[in-house]
Amino acid sequence: MTRIDPQEERSASPLIHAFYASPMTGQEIEERSFEMIDQEAPPHRFRPEEWEVVRRMIHTAGDFTFMDAVRFSPDAIPAAVEALLGGRPIYVDSNMIRAGLSLARLQSVNGDYRPESIVCYVADKGVSRQAREAKLPRSLFAVRKAAPILDAGIAVFGNSPLALLELNRMIIEEGIRPSLVIAMPVGFVHVSESKREFMSLGLPYISVVGRRGGSPLAVSVIHALCSLASQQTAVAEKMEPRNEEGGRTIILLGHGSRVPGAGEDMEGVASRLRGKYGHPIVEICYLSRWGPHLPEAVEKCVHRGAQEVIVIPYFLHAGLHLVLDIPEMLQDESRKFPGVKFVLGKSLGFSEGLVDLVQRRIEEAMEFCDVREVILPSREEFPVPPGQYEFIPLLPDEAKKYRVNTSPTGE
Repeated sequence: MTRIDPQEERSASPLIHAFYASPMTGQEIEERSFEMIDQEAPPHRFRPEEWEVVRRMIHTAGDFTFMDAVRFSPDAIPAAVEALLGGRPIYVDSNMIRAGLSLARLQSVNGDYRPESIVCYVADKGVSRQAREAKLPRSLFAVRKAAPILDAGIAVFGNSPLALLELNRMIIEEGIRPSLVIAMPVGFVHVSESKREFMSLGLPYISVVGRRGGSPLAVSVIHALCSLASQQTAVAEKMEPRNEEGGRTIILLGHGSRVPGAGEDMEGVASRLRGKYGHPIVEICYLSRWGPHLPEAVEKCVHRGAQEVIVIPYFLHAGLHLVLDIPEMLQDESRKFPGVKFVLGKSLGFSEGLVDLVQRRIEEAMEFCDVREVILPSREEFPVPPGQYEFIPLLPDEAKKYRVNTSPTGE
């Protein structure tokens, strides 16, 4: 064996100079890496679109050996492409995945993707409090909080097998139906069985069986799926709502709140309207606070080919907002787009379904603790924006001055 003199080794030219002599861009390096993967990969069973995903995983891990552990459900790729083109929200089980996902890649598939479209609750204060009280991992309560997003959304697990087990329970017992699950938690406890159980449930998935997995692999899968979906944007253009529903789009208009995440339930409803009832475009917006607001949602619908915009007020009671504010705002918007039909639907109001929901909440409340045991967040966490005010109730005598008399007798 030839020995290298340390002095000679130190005096050798740094290797980076070889790169300087034949430089490449980052994109060129990535393309060359994929060429090398294709050349060096052993024979495999993957279909071309599946190989696009697997080779990006290989690129991320620098490892061919886990190829035998990658599994696709038969409908995984079509389901993934449909979900991404539809802008479905993405639940991730770690903030590492959230930080690693490229918003630019997601927006190349669907321009509606925003930072809040990628949701992670493991650091949520309410989730942390529940975990401490129950002496259980936060991941369990985080995935429960995400139920409205998980139903018809995309679920990505690269960290917590317990979170995947809890999703399995929610699928079995609560009827949650994600559009796609990336099942790649890593570790030693409950890891293999969490994946086996999920893959038996008949939903679209991409998984790495056994103990292997991890957040970087999960991120690489979503990025590969974005590449596949972007290749089908021409197909997505042909599926614009004017071809499916005469250009009809839906807007859910809520009140708005300065509490972070307050609109997630409404986003869950929008997601279910897209997935369960086949409305291709359902936007959400808010009357006040942070937005997006009605003009933004209307402009987005019209830009996507809307010939009819149906606005559903996400309100229970017929107050001044429903009687005057919202109709005035919608009339203002209609003047901007004379060729588009605008319809204001009814608020949620009364229905037997609402009665059933209230009864369900009553039954759930029977298991709750006394309210005096509830630990409340500090009001300072939710500052009032300049020029806005807290809710101020009117005392009965004061309210009489402003109440409109609707009695037929005028009394």
